[in-house]
Amino acid sequence: MRLAVVGAGWAGMAAAVEAASRGIDVTVFESARTLGGRARALPAQLPDGTPLTIDNGQHILIGAYSDTLALMQRVGLDLSQALLALPLALPHTDGSGLQTPAWAAHWPAPLDALAAIATTRSWRWRERLALVNASLRWQRQGFQCDPQLTVAELCARLPARVVQELIEPLCVSALNTPTVDASAAVFLRVLRDALFGKGFAGFSASSLLLPRTDLSRLFPDAAAEWLLRHGGSTQMRIGTRVSTLRPLRNAMDAGPRRWRRGL
Repeated sequence: MRLAVVGAGWAGMAAAVEAASRGIDVTVFESARTLGGRARALPAQLPDGTPLTIDNGQHILIGAYSDTLALMQRVGLDLSQALLALPLALPHTDGSGLQTPAWAAHWPAPLDALAAIATTRSWRWRERLALVNASLRWQRQGFQCDPQLTVAELCARLPARVVQELIEPLCVSALNTPTVDASAAVFLRVLRDALFGKGFAGFSASSLLLPRTDLSRLFPDAAAEWLLRHGGSTQMRIGTRVSTLRPLRNAMDAGPRRWRRGL
């Protein structure tokens, strides 16, 4: 079997690795000269001509992203060298905001998150308790809710400061959608994985994982090298734009006709 993957972003490279591991001959087409799609490195230079590499967007992983981390490990990345793990923190410029204390940084989930909530200096005790109670209630409910519910509706009873300083920034960063439009069901799954889930490869589920290298080398380049080593007839067509996809109607129709004749 032969497979064409259009786009060498993170999803495209993940698909190519999975297909090649199953013995499929893969050809990856990418219009850009750099792998990674929307999360890639870009060559640039300073006004004085000094070359430098910048990222196309800053992406932060968390320890709960076990499938992504397992895939990175699968293509040969040493996660401890590729990623810097930091405790969960959403600080403000004045030092306030949600931050995991150093003494709880290595506690298992959800104890580390509960410690961060309990020690948030800018929140009153009733605000902390309201979030803890809501989180435990969502856990008892299996982190499930009415699929039509929005995040704003889900958190309507939480104190305004908790919503403004935690729920809204977490919702926008995780779902790229404001709370009035975001799905509460999806948001609860994010909370389940990030605050109550299991980590991977020694990382806490809520740990913030910052790249130690540029985004192309963080996964797409390593995936391409893995494909060329293990992918048999795999080809990487970099700088090749695919503008049209056309079904091979004759080839598609030939199989069913032969199948019917076989009956």
